[in-house]
Amino acid sequence: MRIIFLTTFIGLLFNISFFFSNGNIIDSKLKHHKFSKENYEKIFYLKNKESVNIYCTKHSEHECVQKLKYQQHNGGGTKNKFKITKAEKTKK
Repeated sequence: MRIIFLTTFIGLLFNISFFFSNGNIIDSKLKHHKFSKENYEKIFYLKNKESVNIYCTKHSEHECVQKLKYQQHNGGGTKNKFKITKAEKTKK
């Protein structure tokens, strides 16, 4: 019962986050990126310093998104930053 409640609660948080942001993210260089709901969900569930290669609909290219968490010293709590770079092309 407790696991079902936590799963539902986290899903609700994701839906609220996507509703307000509409898949938009501003990276650490203050550039704007937009992702589909499926790709935004992958970003939402990333752990600290993990990265994922996903498709940016604004730039029409694959990008590597890395989530970085840091503590603010002024009592501001934990903040999330996103480092986004162009994904390297794979050689065949």
